[in-house]
Amino acid sequence: MTNPPRDRPGFSRLFERGTPRLLAAALLAIFMAALEQTIMGPVLGRIIAELGDGGLVPWLTTGYLLAATVSAPLYGAIADIRGRRSALLLASAAFLLGSLLCALSFRLDMLLIARIIQGAGAGGLISLPFTVVADRVPMQTRAVFSAYISTIFAVAGLMGPVVGGAVAEWLDWRWVFWFNLLPGALVIYWVRTAITPRAPLKGRRIDLKGGVYLLCAATPTILFLERVGAEGAMTFAGLAVVFWAIFLRHLLRSRDPLVPLAVMRNPSIFFAAFGLAMTQGTNLGLAVYLPIYFQKIHGLDAGAAGLALLAFVGAIMLGAYVPPRLLRRNPAYKPLMLISALTTFVFALGFWLCTLFDLPFVVVILSNIGLGVGIGLLYPVYTLIVQNAAPQGQMGAAIGVLAFLRSLGGTLGVSIAGIAALRAGLLTESAAQDGAGQGLFGLTAPLLMGLCLVAVALLPARRLEGFGRER
Repeated sequence: MTNPPRDRPGFSRLFERGTPRLLAAALLAIFMAALEQTIMGPVLGRIIAELGDGGLVPWLTTGYLLAATVSAPLYGAIADIRGRRSALLLASAAFLLGSLLCALSFRLDMLLIARIIQGAGAGGLISLPFTVVADRVPMQTRAVFSAYISTIFAVAGLMGPVVGGAVAEWLDWRWVFWFNLLPGALVIYWVRTAITPRAPLKGRRIDLKGGVYLLCAATPTILFLERVGAEGAMTFAGLAVVFWAIFLRHLLRSRDPLVPLAVMRNPSIFFAAFGLAMTQGTNLGLAVYLPIYFQKIHGLDAGAAGLALLAFVGAIMLGAYVPPRLLRRNPAYKPLMLISALTTFVFALGFWLCTLFDLPFVVVILSNIGLGVGIGLLYPVYTLIVQNAAPQGQMGAAIGVLAFLRSLGGTLGVSIAGIAALRAGLLTESAAQDGAGQGLFGLTAPLLMGLCLVAVALLPARRLEGFGRER
């Protein structure tokens, strides 16, 4: 007589009433918010032509990014105190309202305000789905969902410029925002019908003062990262230091801080979030400037450069599906993280050597593929580490910290890569520099991945609870 299959009650949560709709809403929400990060670029020319040029134009992107970055920890607190349903509905409504106001804007200042509202919603749409996955998906399956999310981010990053270019060519620029209304309404409907409201936790309050301090600290930080080397950058750096000190002081003294101190002091959460920030910085820095490098150094046209970038992005998507299989065999994640981070760092060094010695294009592509696979291996495990380490009552706050540092790391990576590309002559009409000049651009990836490797090495050696077979 054969033994009956072991009961795995955790999997029943995937088929509870409303769970499939809720997970679909979470994935769709991430796709909308991620797509909006890259879709604006191609239509900026049309916007300038209709609404005029001016100092507000760069803020159409910066304002969205800033609002999304700062709002993520706030949504985490709302999710923990008021419930996932309230947080998701608030984020979806803000994103939908912002999209509608963007589409209806007839002045540049109106469009900027609408973009900030939209970004405030996007911060929740990007961070809250990870909390939903932690609630509804058993640990054995979370790695697969994390891989899905990594794929969504990669696909949205590729589709954004393509869709934006098509809109700029064939439609009015406002369709970039009109497109959000139907899927946004669908997310709200699914969330309303999939989650029942619950009473807020007694004795805990949402730390709005902490949110204001965080905004005051994050604003000059992002402005400094975007203006490193330019006039006035050090002023922003000084303001950032002052406000981060005020924010930290507030966290230490507040009875209900925006980010609970237990979350900040947990080494698994802290080092996973820092490692993710460096990984995201490497990814976005290369994704933005690799096509320019391909065109300037290797003579590709814009279309061919975009296709060459697919090797890097496609490798990220493929790499993200490997950890679920490996972690089922051995849920001790640190060896996998160390090998992945070290592999990524080695290929980052290889890419740096390609730029330093002007190696053949095929070698550059191979180094990009290795980099992409390594980044893909790392992405889903960061989220699993945080979900594994955070108490259920602080899951939203922990995921909020993860989303905050992910956004900040992306800004840092794009800023460093942009400065290096400028110094290497990739962003000027004149010929690009040779040797050491190009090597400066290539150095961005090993610099950030070296910091990532340090963070991964400092991760506590733990196992994912409920993942794989206990030994």
